[in-house]
Amino acid sequence: MVSSIEWFGIGVLAFWAVIYAFKGKLEKRGFKVYPFFLMWRKGTRSEWFPGVANSNAYKGFEKVAIALGIASMVGGIFLIYYVISGLLVRPTETGIRLEPIIPGVTIGLNEAIYVLFAIGVSVVVHELMHAISATSNKVNVRGGGFILIGIFPGAFVEPDEEEFQRSPTSAKLKIIASGIAMNLILAAVFFPIATYLLSALSQGIEIVGVLPHSEAYNISLQPGQVIEEINGHEVRTYTQLSQALDSSTHYLIVVKNPNGTISYYNATAENHFLGVEVTYSIPPSAYPFLEFSTWMFVVNFSLALFNGAPLFITDGGKIFTELVKKISSRYGEKISYYIQTLLLMSFVFAILLSISLPQ
Repeated sequence: MVSSIEWFGIGVLAFWAVIYAFKGKLEKRGFKVYPFFLMWRKGTRSEWFPGVANSNAYKGFEKVAIALGIASMVGGIFLIYYVISGLLVRPTETGIRLEPIIPGVTIGLNEAIYVLFAIGVSVVVHELMHAISATSNKVNVRGGGFILIGIFPGAFVEPDEEEFQRSPTSAKLKIIASGIAMNLILAAVFFPIATYLLSALSQGIEIVGVLPHSEAYNISLQPGQVIEEINGHEVRTYTQLSQALDSSTHYLIVVKNPNGTISYYNATAENHFLGVEVTYSIPPSAYPFLEFSTWMFVVNFSLALFNGAPLFITDGGKIFTELVKKISSRYGEKISYYIQTLLLMSFVFAILLSISLPQ
C-alpha cells in the first residue's frame, strides 16, 4: 500500500514532469526552467512606493533596521555555535536543533501547505522591503521575479548594482537590513497570536494520550475526549487544569465525547496526577489561521536568524562584508571571506549533528 509520503513524492515528481514537458512554452513567456528549479524574471519600475520610501517614518525605520540586522547577524552566529556545543556536550538534552524543513519527514504533510504559504508571504514581504529601501536611498530597481525550488517558493528584487556599489555604507546597510528587520517584525506580530490565541479559543482540554495504570487509565478516560469541567470549575486552559487538579484529590470530571455526548467520571489522585497527555480543543474553523500564524512566527524568526548569519549568499553576509570593509578597506573582503567560510562550515556541521545524533 502506498503511504501518504510516497503519494506526496509522486505528486511533486509529476508536477515537475509537467513543468519540464512545457519547458519551451514557459521559456517563451519569460520563465527559466531547470530540473526542480523554476524562475520568472521581469524588468520592473525603478522606484517602489516612493511616498512610503521617502517618508520620515520610513527613514526612521531604516535606522532601526540596521540595528536589527546586526542583532540578527550576532544572533545567527550565536545560534549556530549554541547548537553545536549543546549537541556535542549533551545531545539527548539539547532541545534546539537545526533541521531542514522536509514535508513528511521533519514536519507533517498536513502542515506543508501552511509552511509553504508562510514562506511565500514572508519572502515576498522581505524582498518588497529591499525594493522600498532601494528607492529610499536613491538606488533604482532594475528587475525582480519569483522562483520555485522543489516545492519551496521564493522571490527576489534586483537593485542597480553599479548604483548600489557607489552608495555610502549606511545606504547599503539600510537596503540590505530592511528585509531582515521586517522578518523580525512579522515574527514579533505573530508570536503572541500563535501563543495566546490558542488558549483564548480553547473549548476545553483534549486528551491525546492516557498513561498505562494511571488514574485516568483506571477510570477509562480515552483519547479524543475533551475535559470541560472538574469539580464544577470550567477547564479551558492548562493553567485551569493544573489549578483544578491541585485544589483537591477527589474529582468529578465532565468530558465531551467525540460524538458530542457528555460523560461524567469520578477520580481520586492523592498525588494530584491524573495521567493524561493533553492539548487544546480548538474549533476546526480556527485551526487554519492558528496553524498559519504559528508558521509565520517560526518562518520569519528563522529567516531573520539564518539570513542574518554571515553565510556568503545571505543578507547577513553582505552586512558583515560592508562592516569589515569599513574597518579595513584593503583587506576587508578577504577577511570577510575567510570568516564566512568558517561560519558556513560550522552551519553545515550544526545541521549534520542535528540530524545524526539521537534525541
